[in-house]
Amino acid sequence: MLKTLLAGLALATATFMAGSASAQDSGKAWDPKISDTDYVLGKADAPVTMLEFASFTCPHCAAFSNDVLPQIEKAYVDAGKVKIVFRQFPLNGLDLRAGMMARCAPREQYFNITKVLFQTQQSWATAGDPIAALAQIGGMAGLPKDKFDACLADNSVADAIIKLSQEAQADYKVNATPTFVVEGETLQGENSFDSFKAIFDRKLAEKGVATN
Repeated sequence: MLKTLLAGLALATATFMAGSASAQDSGKAWDPKISDTDYVLGKADAPVTMLEFASFTCPHCAAFSNDVLPQIEKAYVDAGKVKIVFRQFPLNGLDLRAGMMARCAPREQYFNITKVLFQTQQSWATAGDPIAALAQIGGMAGLPKDKFDACLADNSVADAIIKLSQEAQADYKVNATPTFVVEGETLQGENSFDSFKAIFDRKLAEKGVATN
């Protein structure tokens, strides 16, 4: 049952202060373990990979998506230098259901949905009936109400998201959002574009890729 799965979301709701730390064992090549089920923004052969662990109800995650991500896309993703792998890290039941809706909509709409969820976070997350608000967002993305209802009742969809959050905790010690891992190096909390630029440029230089 979904209630049982939700019980597995014993995750911290606090958000990290900005900072960075190594998430890579010395001497070992970093493997982000990207699979066909991942949602990847950017070119598959981009030399630098960033994992983004985010919660749809996290205001700091919304700030990144709304203010910083567009700058990263323009400077690095569109240029084929960085790809971003989005992995949801749910902090509560509503957050989990938002992610389930995004997964059940047409796959090509996933990043459009995530951007809408963050842009309208204050509206749907605080609505009198947030599930109805999510259903409306899903409907605009090609997920009719009957499929939306079936999606939220599908434990396998919830289980897939929770599994990713458990792996994030095990592999990268993630326990709050947003958390980013760039080529094995962790950047935590709300950060400016310049913070990402510094780490991207350093990682690209290490790979012999021009940053300009």
